[in-house]
Amino acid sequence: MMVTMTRLGILAFGLLAFGLAAMTAGGAGAQSARSSPELSADRMQMVSCLSQSGTAASSCIGSVAVTCVRTASGDRRAAEADCARREEAVWRERLTFASVAVMRNADGGARGQFAALQVAWEGYAAQKCAFYGSMQPSARVAGMQAGCMLREVASRSLELERMVGQRSPVRRPSNPPSIIR
Repeated sequence: MMVTMTRLGILAFGLLAFGLAAMTAGGAGAQSARSSPELSADRMQMVSCLSQSGTAASSCIGSVAVTCVRTASGDRRAAEADCARREEAVWRERLTFASVAVMRNADGGARGQFAALQVAWEGYAAQKCAFYGSMQPSARVAGMQAGCMLREVASRSLELERMVGQRSPVRRPSNPPSIIR
């Protein structure tokens, strides 16, 4: 049984690594095309919004994208899609860090479940956003899909960040009770 759990733990970690690679693949292209100062500014804007939002962290979803669209010139629809992907890159980084923290705090069986859950979640989000995009006129597909992925990734990131924040370390008593025989 121990060998199976060890193999399961290795499999779970592999699945999570694969899932994280798949999750960050969409954001990686956007990040590589962006300059480091721009990405840093987006991160700082998100951190600022989250620190000011208190318990309403979901109110920050879209904050980078909205600012980006307002300052963009040219085709508004293209800007909406590009700006949504730009913010999604920031949320995907946060999602990756939160996923690693969940894996670090979980035992072998829970790691396997979490890895499978993340892979399934990524598939669900991709299918959901493709469906929503397919329901739109062709000129709006890219923007609707990008906006949907932004919301899905941001929501999942916040969910995992809450989960990690709620987990408290196990405290050992300074004077453990002794068993009297």
